[in-house]
Amino acid sequence: MAFFSFLDQKKKKDALRELAKERKKGISAEQLDKANREIHLRLLQSPFFLEAERIFSYVSMEGEVDTRIILETALQMGKRVCVPRCIPGKEHLMEAVEIHSMEELIPQTYGILEPRKELPSSTDWCFDLSLIPCVMADQRGGRLGHGAGYYDRFLEKSRGKKLCLCFSWLLYDKIPMEKTDIPMDALLTEEAYFAFH
Repeated sequence: MAFFSFLDQKKKKDALRELAKERKKGISAEQLDKANREIHLRLLQSPFFLEAERIFSYVSMEGEVDTRIILETALQMGKRVCVPRCIPGKEHLMEAVEIHSMEELIPQTYGILEPRKELPSSTDWCFDLSLIPCVMADQRGGRLGHGAGYYDRFLEKSRGKKLCLCFSWLLYDKIPMEKTDIPMDALLTEEAYFAFH
């Protein structure tokens, strides 16, 4: 029975990923740019960002909330900034790497910008604030990723406030969650902020 339940969850998640693709098609470049600016403004003026000394953040790819300005601002403010680097292998693991400039990032797995190989991974996975991407999210702490499980495995071992960045058009009523899915502490869109814990 549990196996069929797992299949049902997988089908639901795959259907939501397709729905996200459809919703993105209706968004203009102007809408995307405006939403990104609003999220940046809300986040960069928030106490949880301003007071955070150590930040973990994804490096955005197409379709995700853009984190370049966030990363650049955090570095300029003298915050300690860590970003993910995928570890080769079928385990789908990633590590946190502290960077000191955006020039330390180069295209790696899936064309995503990651820290250069020679930069050491961080042994401290305790962050004041972690910025997490999503394909879709809900207003209950549920988050849908791309399905490889990189972030859930990472967040299982990391500590600190987990904030999901999401465009309002990618919100869904309830994201199906499994035992291995890590819930978010808060969600930020261009329209609102939701705290769950």
